[in-house]
Amino acid sequence: MRTSVAARGSILLGMTKEAHYHTTLNFGQEYCTTNGTTEKNREEKEYDKRLPGVPLQDRESAMTGGGEGGELRLLGTWSSPWVIRVRVALGMKGLSYEYSEEDLSRKSELLLSSNPVHKKVPILIHGGRPVCESLVVLEYVDEIWGATGPTLLPADPYDRATARLWANYVNDTFFPPWKALFRSTTAEQRAEAFKNVVPHVETLERAFGECSKGKGFFGGDAAGLVDVAFGSHLVWIKVVDEVAGTTLIDEAKFPSLAAWAERFLAVDAVRQVMPDAGDILNQYKGQHITLTQFAAMAGKGGELQLLGTWYSPYAIRAKIALELKGLSYEYIEQDLFGKSELLLKSNPVHKKVPVLIHGGRPVCESRVVLEYVDEAWPGAAPPLLPADTHDRATARFWATYFDSTFFPPWRALMRATTGEQRAEAFGNAVPQVEVLERAFGECSKGKAFFGGDAVGLVDVVVGSFVVWFKVVDEVAGTSLLDAAKFPGLAAWAERFLAVDAVREAMPDAGKLLEHYKGFLAKLASPAGST
Repeated sequence: MRTSVAARGSILLGMTKEAHYHTTLNFGQEYCTTNGTTEKNREEKEYDKRLPGVPLQDRESAMTGGGEGGELRLLGTWSSPWVIRVRVALGMKGLSYEYSEEDLSRKSELLLSSNPVHKKVPILIHGGRPVCESLVVLEYVDEIWGATGPTLLPADPYDRATARLWANYVNDTFFPPWKALFRSTTAEQRAEAFKNVVPHVETLERAFGECSKGKGFFGGDAAGLVDVAFGSHLVWIKVVDEVAGTTLIDEAKFPSLAAWAERFLAVDAVRQVMPDAGDILNQYKGQHITLTQFAAMAGKGGELQLLGTWYSPYAIRAKIALELKGLSYEYIEQDLFGKSELLLKSNPVHKKVPVLIHGGRPVCESRVVLEYVDEAWPGAAPPLLPADTHDRATARFWATYFDSTFFPPWRALMRATTGEQRAEAFGNAVPQVEVLERAFGECSKGKAFFGGDAVGLVDVVVGSFVVWFKVVDEVAGTSLLDAAKFPGLAAWAERFLAVDAVREAMPDAGKLLEHYKGFLAKLASPAGST
């Protein structure tokens, strides 16, 4: 039997792992039976928490998912705000669908085959075809069922563009600093993170006035795209406020957003799918304990510092490794033309970045830093180096190959300023790419990364240069990782760039392009050529 999303409520199943917050929560389902009546009453009471409003005889179908031929199916995790977005949209449209709760610590084959790039929820499967990424799913639902229920996007093209801009603002600009508040474990970290996120709430307060045009929602009279995109985080915002002792959407400072938040949470389609705040709080406290343990491992007072420069692929390696491990650290940007005393003292031999300072002790050289991070925090995230001794040696071999054999000819291409220089340098670099293409086949063993199912040492070493490859290609008119010639590496590069930890650490390509053009201009000048 198919059930309406409006009748489903928050489904809390088994052991789950939330997609973007990496937290674990166990909901045991135990039914103490003394007689038939008691069992039924206890069962009804338990199911009422999970599926309010659904008749008991229909609840098993609702929990497992119905759907004729699985025509409309949603893969998600109960606590994910990204999944909540989709459930709200489907509820607003009054659509019936099959919901499949995913355990992201043991991802299902359906999830992996439906979203092979990001391997994340939500995934909406419609007629057997998957649609991924929450904002993409929202627009898909609105376009396919445009005549059903309220529309998420306005009819006017300019208003649609404005809505998309603010929805993306929530994802790309508001969320990262709020995530830092979410992940903070000390009062000092919380104060810093809260200070950084408040300006974005101020911006959203102004955006509400622009988008709502004096009405109740960003979308006007009814909840729209921006309402769903931002509103899906509201329970999480309240829970983090409770733990951190903050008030992000302060009624005195942000009256419009505060009133909007209450209106949004009162919408039927929202109430039916928003997770219980108490359950979210319990999950977050469990996550908070884990983060605190990591912070303690990183040294008392959060003494984990990284000295780097924003454009350095070697510093990017260290950033990626720290992000993969979920570690909090202080990043200190260095001016390599006016090196700080801390840098000179921490790396007196090479006087270069990156330098990782852990508990006051410096660790230098990017590949050394990667292995240090992997060994110091072995229980945090997948390891960078495999367990098998021979596989570890192979990974180290290829990481060394990249730095010592691949990099020098590519560096010549990067520094080339004439067509003749570029042609010669490119010709010298291509054979090394051919070798790396074969190495990918050897190391990946048919899987997504050099490290297999997950990013490993070689992925981080090579991948830290991928944005640089693209920038140099654009200026030089080359295509180093040509998909026709090097299909394995080309596909790998896109997968690597889509990894969350990588996206967090990678510099903006446009900013890097401007930096590179300035570098070439200096090289081409008389002073640079001497």
